[in-house]
Parts: sequence; C-alpha cells; structure tokens
Amino acid sequence: MKKVIPFFKMHGSGNDFILIDNRKRYFVGSENQSVRRICQRRLGIGADGLMLLEFQEPDHFELRYFNADGSEAAMCANGARCAVYFMHLLNPAEKNFSFTIAGQSYQAHIAGEQRVRVCWPFSPEINPLPATNQLSKEDFRQFLAVNTGVPHLIVQAVEVLEKIDLAHWGAFYRNHPFFGEQGTNVNFVNFSAGKIFIRTYERGIEGETLSCGTGVLAAALAGKYWKQIQWPVMVETHGGQLLVGQDPATGMIWLEGPVQAVYQGTFSRADFTE
Repeated sequence: MKKVIPFFKMHGSGNDFILIDNRKRYFVGSENQSVRRICQRRLGIGADGLMLLEFQEPDHFELRYFNADGSEAAMCANGARCAVYFMHLLNPAEKNFSFTIAGQSYQAHIAGEQRVRVCWPFSPEINPLPATNQLSKEDFRQFLAVNTGVPHLIVQAVEVLEKIDLAHWGAFYRNHPFFGEQGTNVNFVNFSAGKIFIRTYERGIEGETLSCGTGVLAAALAGKYWKQIQWPVMVETHGGQLLVGQDPATGMIWLEGPVQAVYQGTFSRADFTE
C-alpha cells in the first residue's frame, strides 16, 4: 500500500509552495529528485519550492526549504512567511513564532488578516561591486551584491522593467563567472515615487518568479544604500505588494506581506520516484 502524505499548497504574493508537516518523517531531506518531480509544473503538484516543517511546540518550528530543482536553500522569505501562516492555521491562538532554517533562527508574527512579518536577527551582508566588475551593460545603471540568507545581485535598470528580456539577462547574471560556481539570484529594479519595482530571476528555479522575499529585502537594502528610499518602503512585485522596514527599538530589518492558503490534499512519494 502506498504511503499517503498530506500537504498544503500556499503562496506568498504569488510565490507558491508545497508545505508538509514532517513530524512523521515522510522525508529525510535527501529526496532531491522526488522534490523536483513533485514541484514540476503540469506533471507534478507544481510549485516554486517545497518545505518540510518539524515541531514539538505550537510557536516554534524547524524548517527545511527545497527549490523546484530539488536543491536545498538556506532561506526563502516568502516560503517562511507561508510556513508561519501554516503554523498559525494549526494553532490559531498563536500569533508570535520563531523558526530555525539552516541553523539560523528568525522571529515572525501574524501582522494582520492573512499577513505575516518575518524579522532578520542579523544584518544582511552588502557588498559594493568594484568598478571593473565585468557586469556593466548600457541598459543597467548600478549593481550591488546583497546576502539576505541567500545571495542576490541587485541591478538598477535604466528602462522600465517590462522591457527587459529577463529570461536572457537573468540567466546571464545568474551564471556569470563573477559569482562563482554557485551563481546568484538576480533582481532588476526601478525606483519611483519612493517605491521599488522589481522583477526576479531565481536560482534553483532557473526562471522568473512572481515574487521573491529575500530578493525584495535585498532590493530595499540596495535602495537604502543608494539613498533612493526611506523605511518603510513598498515593493511592487508581479505577485503583489510587500513591505520592508526596520524596527527602531531592535534595529532588525523585517519583511511583511500577504499569504494565502490555496488548497490541501494528499500524494504518494511512489508516484514521484524515478
């Protein structure tokens, strides 16, 4: 008899995920090919990533995140927001949560109806790129490398974002030798009227996503670094609006935005094993 695995499908501003309560150890974390097939559009459940949650307490959980290609990542901010909301659905009385991913602990809370805020307990790493960085193109004005748990390249575009061939330029910078074998996530941004407009090419998905939380945070930090915006700042993605700010009391940077439970169901790993 096939083992049936329950799952939730959720999205955070268009960034969609499969969430699994893994307390029964349905996965051990080495099933990369199965994850890839489960996340595959049209032939699987379909998602930008898959998350495994393990917990003993209603307000704290361990999180493992896998990209759609089956690779494990150290952080996914929109995924984490969905995971927090998943825990809130399981424990409606709880509104403040902590979670650990890749050995790093984060704080989060329910910020409103179907809204979650995640706080970064560390200062994201900002690395200005040298003038001779081999990246500059006439259509792009400035570049900044920002690590918000995973690496991002922020590219300030000269033209409006919709005119950018993102499939081409996203892949070009994601795989650029400048960033080594692991490459980087790539975010193209415009600044206008105190807001940020963004399109993201995600490593591990190898294409554009409707939203990327760590990329939104990285773009906001770049905007602050370039003196283009003030906290808090609204960031417009193709999947909706996200808000980035800083807690004046703790100094922690936070990301807030909408989450939505889409559906729940069951599947068998045997159906997705090559």
